[in-house]
Amino acid sequence: MKHDIKPFPEKQIRRQIIKKIKPKIPKSRSKHAKGYIYLNGIEVSKVKIPNDHDRMMKRSKSGYTAEDLKLNPDEFNDLIECPLKGTEYYKILSERV
Repeated sequence: MKHDIKPFPEKQIRRQIIKKIKPKIPKSRSKHAKGYIYLNGIEVSKVKIPNDHDRMMKRSKSGYTAEDLKLNPDEFNDLIECPLKGTEYYKILSERV
């Protein structure tokens, strides 16, 4: 059964991506930071990091973030709600790239 991405505040999504995935975020003057995700020293994905706002992120925008992270909606929900740890994320990622 396919599930949808749950609504989350931008701040919560940002915090979990930075804390668990630890993307490399170069200094930039752009409105949104971009994080680069590496697996075995090779760049495998780039994700737009949400800003540090309390407002809810639109589900469509969360969907793009999940796609950038190469996660399905359930895995994305788990990443943000905490059952999915960073090491488990990288295991999933290694199976998909």
